[in-house]
Amino acid sequence: MRTQESVVLLAGLCLALALTACRAERPLPQRRFDLQGKVVGVDRGAGTVTVAHEAIPGYMPAMTMAYPLKDQWAFDVLKPGQTVTATLVVTSARSWLEGIVITEAPTREDASLAPPESTRPLMGVEVPDFSLVNQDGKRIHLHQFRGQALLLTFIYTRCPLPDYCPLMSRNFAKILAQAEGDPAISHFTHLLSISIDPQYDKPAVLRAYALDCAGTPHPFDYWDFASGTPDEVRKVAEFFGLKYWTEGGQIVHALVTALVGPDGKVAKVYRGNDWQPADVLGDIRNLPRS
Repeated sequence: MRTQESVVLLAGLCLALALTACRAERPLPQRRFDLQGKVVGVDRGAGTVTVAHEAIPGYMPAMTMAYPLKDQWAFDVLKPGQTVTATLVVTSARSWLEGIVITEAPTREDASLAPPESTRPLMGVEVPDFSLVNQDGKRIHLHQFRGQALLLTFIYTRCPLPDYCPLMSRNFAKILAQAEGDPAISHFTHLLSISIDPQYDKPAVLRAYALDCAGTPHPFDYWDFASGTPDEVRKVAEFFGLKYWTEGGQIVHALVTALVGPDGKVAKVYRGNDWQPADVLGDIRNLPRS
């Protein structure tokens, strides 16, 4: 049974893990956890299996999450609705499932299971003037970044998996560092990390997280961390093709990062976590200047 106290303790643990994962990558020993749950979706192309799993004591509450799967043979036999056990392996930069075992076949009722999905925003579409509140408690508008390359992504500070939100923040920190050293794009580039956990990620939380992630005491000239009301955040996420929901005290979500050109239109969308900072910097350099 879940209690409010256990959720609060787990939330604190997840925040500590997320802050640690934001910092420069350090070699850490692998942590291994037993995982048991039900298959929700299988994506051979992405190499992932989405599992609605039970709570993992000492690490994360019950939730639904897409995990990279090491056992390639399993893609030939896994189906939504199967009950499985596996080992969740977590390092400082990656996580994956291995040793997966199918323990129960799906039932008819399992046909309704569906993994979190994201839709693709149309390239070249003008971005509305969405309004959010940044790490200083100040209201910002997306149109204020017209004339610049705006790179935005969606995170939440309590995200426990190193290759999800913490990886997005580390990638943004690398982009910030390289952009600051390149006069051709330093004042042309602005970063925006939008929290999809507005109930917890208030400005003070975002500011502390940002300072830990950025690796510099003055990141906010070029990088805002923002959230807003649940409705404000969801409208931005839906425009950029991101769907998410809360389950077991954690947020189930995909990864979507978008580049908005100086004309205020969507220039490119990077889905998942395979994109590299160097490639994004190349795309920024190739944007036409207004």
